[in-house]
Amino acid sequence: MRDFLKVVEDELVTVRRELSPEYEVPAVLQGLNRPVLFERVEGYRASLIGNLCARREYLVRALGVDSWDDVLHRLARAMDRPERPGRDPSPAFTETEHGPGFLDEELPMCRFYRTDGGPYLTTSLIIAREPEEGTPNASVHRMMYLGDGRFAVRIVPRHLYRYYERSGRDLPVAVCLGVDPRTMFACCARVPYDVDELTVAAAFWDGFRVHLVDHDLPVPAESEVVLVGRLVDERAPEGPFVDVTRTLDERRREPVLVVEKVYAREDFTPTVILPGGEEHRIMMGGPAEATILAHVSRVCDVRKVRLTPGGGRWLHAVVSIRKRTEGEAVNAGLAALAAHPSLKHVVVVDEDIDPDDPEQVEYALATRFQADRDLHVVRGLGSTLDPSSEDGVMAKAVLDATAPLDERDRFEVVRVPTTDRVRELLREVKGESGHRRSTM
Repeated sequence: MRDFLKVVEDELVTVRRELSPEYEVPAVLQGLNRPVLFERVEGYRASLIGNLCARREYLVRALGVDSWDDVLHRLARAMDRPERPGRDPSPAFTETEHGPGFLDEELPMCRFYRTDGGPYLTTSLIIAREPEEGTPNASVHRMMYLGDGRFAVRIVPRHLYRYYERSGRDLPVAVCLGVDPRTMFACCARVPYDVDELTVAAAFWDGFRVHLVDHDLPVPAESEVVLVGRLVDERAPEGPFVDVTRTLDERRREPVLVVEKVYAREDFTPTVILPGGEEHRIMMGGPAEATILAHVSRVCDVRKVRLTPGGGRWLHAVVSIRKRTEGEAVNAGLAALAAHPSLKHVVVVDEDIDPDDPEQVEYALATRFQADRDLHVVRGLGSTLDPSSEDGVMAKAVLDATAPLDERDRFEVVRVPTTDRVRELLREVKGESGHRRSTM
């Protein structure tokens, strides 16, 4: 995390005024789209940092690439060709060891919204080992603090949940806080059961290293704090919680984590992600974009994939393709739905339409789409984060907003021809600032 901070230090806002972790810290995160360091958190000696990845450009910079598409392609390659991570024998988080009382006395936890079921940790990277094969798993989960060193952990029925069930509901875990956003991003990738997300992180960025803690669990060496404990055979109410769509996720009974010990840097600074904020959306939606990109690439020449802000970067996608045959756009849309089961609507556009520009996407729908011909609806399991779904079951749609190949000329956007002299003149005029009138 500290190396990542160097990338965004020119945009970092430092708040020296003491603020409460209940609503006040979250309100500042909501009001700014820049990294924020809270030096004084009421009731705690530790500082707190949030909005580290509030813009996609921060990850672009940190990885030393040119564009967001480069980030997605890099993650797609890492998912396809993971690497064994290197080891760090003495990371900084091993400087001090504490008991579970550390959670009440030292570790800031936020209440974000008045509907929250309790104080939360929202940047918790949980590491566990598969009980039979020993394969590590790394995944991000929200954790609601119950007090006395115990958390209710929201665990969706995927890899960690299967580990928990196979362990007889007594699963050793390590919870890593203050992890580098590059690691978090890679560990949010959806990979097959037998793939260790930490090997994806190692292939994704060069600085990634691990360190073995109790129960032979490999944890990111850059962690600020590591909680060691067990997911036990007990459930507790968790939620309500505001999720990525900015609507309330339902209250459930979730497995309980009992913390046994804590490792921490002496000057630790944990991270916080605002639920429903742009960083939350980037961390959840970005890896899903990479997964969609990889799957759609198998059926057509895909140019860009974007999960849209209006869909919470989770429920709606725009996919641009270089269409070669009719019907290819529908295949691309169906591949996207298969790659990311939470998707509700997929708009497929030609390569001349930029998925990052909502006006261009709407233009494609207005001029290249006919609902009786180009709308393809299926019903299936989607996301419970869509409040209009029925227990997650929903109608899903592929909207083919591509132009027919044999009539392409009719759909081309006509532009005025531009010479080099005009381009130079326009650059000069646009480069002026503070002038109400220019002489050309």
